[in-house]
Amino acid sequence: MCRYAQKTYKSHYVCFQCRKSFKQPDVDDILRRIKKEKIYHEPDGGTIRKVGHIFTNRKTSGLFTKNDTEELRQLASEIENRTIKCPECGNIMADLGKDFKAPKKTAVKEWEIIESLFKTGKCFHTCGCYGMGYIPQTSREHEVYLKTILESYQKSLAFCQNKTIEEYTDKMEEINYWSERINKIKDEINHQQFKIV
Repeated sequence: MCRYAQKTYKSHYVCFQCRKSFKQPDVDDILRRIKKEKIYHEPDGGTIRKVGHIFTNRKTSGLFTKNDTEELRQLASEIENRTIKCPECGNIMADLGKDFKAPKKTAVKEWEIIESLFKTGKCFHTCGCYGMGYIPQTSREHEVYLKTILESYQKSLAFCQNKTIEEYTDKMEEINYWSERINKIKDEINHQQFKIV
């Protein structure tokens, strides 16, 4: 069973420079709190906006008006795209998801591997059933992992390229998607100074 559906969990935001992880509530949790308190506290703590009318209208009429729906959508987007800064150094933190488990601060190599994986698009956003998944522990495992992912992405790209537009209406979008992911992996392999075979 998906454990995140049963209880509120916070997402892990990471500062790679400080090698620290801090938890932050996700959008749905923030919206629930706003619904209860009728105000929205901006992430920087500077502005407080009264937004209770959106939820009051929903309660009294049973429906959101078009304006309420748009305001709620904007509010959710604003919360989703908020910038979380490290309380220690002030750098922007990376959202690694609810399943992430931070290594010890002194485990520098593990932090470097996790940062490398994040650059290639790896995050730990799941339903909570399977945990955080495989994380390479050594440079050799990291190299094998990146090359395996690259090979998998290249197969997916080849699959898209071999389909006709009639068979695959989203062909160009998929080709662009896989090409972008392949480039990220190649960039990281080069950055780590692993040889691409």
